[in-house]
Amino acid sequence: MLQLKEVKGQIVAGPATTTFDFFIQWHLTERCNLRCRHCYQGRKIPEEMDARDVKREIDGAAGMLQAWAREYGISLSPSIHFTGGEPFLYGGLWDVVGHAGEKGFRVALLTNGMLVTGGDAASAKAAGLKDIQVSLEGPPDVHDAVRGRGSFEAAMKGARLLVEAGNSVSANMTLSAANIGRIEETAAIAKNMGFSGIGFSRLVPCGRGKGMADSLLSPREIEAAYKKIRTLDGPDFEAASGDPLARLCGDDAMEEGDGGALSGCSAGVLGVTITSDGSVMPCRRIGVRIGNIRRSSLRHIWSSSKILRQLRERGNYKGKCGACVRWRYCRGCRAIAYAHSGDLFGDDPQCWFDQT
Repeated sequence: MLQLKEVKGQIVAGPATTTFDFFIQWHLTERCNLRCRHCYQGRKIPEEMDARDVKREIDGAAGMLQAWAREYGISLSPSIHFTGGEPFLYGGLWDVVGHAGEKGFRVALLTNGMLVTGGDAASAKAAGLKDIQVSLEGPPDVHDAVRGRGSFEAAMKGARLLVEAGNSVSANMTLSAANIGRIEETAAIAKNMGFSGIGFSRLVPCGRGKGMADSLLSPREIEAAYKKIRTLDGPDFEAASGDPLARLCGDDAMEEGDGGALSGCSAGVLGVTITSDGSVMPCRRIGVRIGNIRRSSLRHIWSSSKILRQLRERGNYKGKCGACVRWRYCRGCRAIAYAHSGDLFGDDPQCWFDQT
């Protein structure tokens, strides 16, 4: 695993072993029952691997991680986030979910919630999913404006079935000008629904989402939003964001040192995306294909991809991101940088951090 020995040497003290997270976001299908305004999909719907093929590739990914653990003497915490399109449209969903769990992956499911049945809710509980994330763009008027009329009611009906069956359910809100003023209200809806928490991500103007480019928030609006979100986080309800910029708002924003990337933007560092036809991407919202697991192993793609290697090396980053003292722990969102300028290594246009 490229760079793993370096990373281990930097953060493992004495005999203590650090557990490294590694995740795969796996798009089982690109088919969807919605046409959301901010969706990253284009018009073309690619082919799908059937459940047998997906399980074979899960085996390959598990073998890669086991080899890393043996060869580098590390502990890994692998996870697979199954999504789509809408994963409940995929015929072999519970087959592949169960298989991933058997292979040692923590498994999560990302859905719009609208197609969930009572049987699905029971199957999810039996499968031991660590989390089911239901998209929630705001209260009913905002959610329906982004995702379509009636989508809020249908999503909450499905989410209620999941919660009542004993599943851990969380919400995810995509921040834009359409809903920036409704953060607290949306978090309250999720909490009242019995969700375990709510996550927040930023609008990436790619695919159909290009039509919402004028809804991108300013750096100061993003900063204010993440500061507000931190106040909503509590012991019985988590409010957080995996966005690398979110760390800039708290005490966990670490200062720079020499060496490679350790956290922050996951593209090329902490995981990859696999799409329905087996294509591998650094991130689905970047949309750049770096290989296909039906023609080459995931381990080979991970270690040999020029783009992944470039994403791990500071010298390729430009402007403020390239010079930033927090590069190892942030690097901005590469998908937003790419959508904004066409340069994968350009600045994140929504970053507010001033290191002068």
